[in-house]
Amino acid sequence: MRRSAAMRATAVGMVANAFLLVLKGTASGLSDSLTIFSETLNSLADLLTAVVVLLCVRWAWMSPDEEHPFGHRRAEPLAGMFAAIFTGILGFEVCRTAIVDLWHGHTAAYIGWYPVVALCITAVLKAWLAVYFSRRGESLNSPAFRATAVDSRNDVLVALQALLAVVAAQMQLRTLDTIAALVVGVYILYSAHRVGMENLDYLMGRAPGPRMLNRIRTTADNVPGVCEVDNVLAHYVGTFVHVEFTARVDGSLSTTQSHDVAEAARAAVEAIGMVDRAFVHIEPMPAEGESVGS
Repeated sequence: MRRSAAMRATAVGMVANAFLLVLKGTASGLSDSLTIFSETLNSLADLLTAVVVLLCVRWAWMSPDEEHPFGHRRAEPLAGMFAAIFTGILGFEVCRTAIVDLWHGHTAAYIGWYPVVALCITAVLKAWLAVYFSRRGESLNSPAFRATAVDSRNDVLVALQALLAVVAAQMQLRTLDTIAALVVGVYILYSAHRVGMENLDYLMGRAPGPRMLNRIRTTADNVPGVCEVDNVLAHYVGTFVHVEFTARVDGSLSTTQSHDVAEAARAAVEAIGMVDRAFVHIEPMPAEGESVGS
């Protein structure tokens, strides 16, 4: 069910970005606005990202197999890395074109009002996508969807900024159109860097933050039979967390009883939403005045 929900979300993103690409591509063809052209490239990057995310999300939610016993969750941050590369290339091209036009004094000869309508529609649709993907990102624990939500929210601000620039250009302040395109290009580069670094952390096995580590420690410590929790280590495997920790138990417990405590601690930690696997090392607590192994 979670996999089908993820697939539906990616399909929604693809359809929405394809629509915006056609809308802004038409507007770009009917005007000389560099701002609209840069927005068209931004939508192209969004559509390419949506396609890659669709393929990788489908792969990421496949069940574990013999060759991938821990699942395929690294496929989702891999999609984010591809998205960052696409976005960075397009952002560089937009900035390069804008700088060249500013240097040579090129300005838009004709803009028209159709681009204004296209940018208004973009702002409204991106605002809806920001809310939609934010909810899907939280419910599915998906960094790809959370990043898409942030990107959509920022796209609203960029569309409004571009709208002001195009209106100003309509009023013969045409240099503002090229400057706005440069701003959009810088934003695209910033988005590429942010998305790339976030997903690189997932691929490199970054540890979750202190809040998550404290939650893991507290959860294990509250399991009946656990006297103390130590050596808590955790890292991301794709978008989920693998944990290992030491649970100290009463040294007088039998092997079977210690095993039961370890299983209870493992189950409790794995019940935390982001945790996929927990590995527990049991260590006996010596009685007062005794040492372990005496």
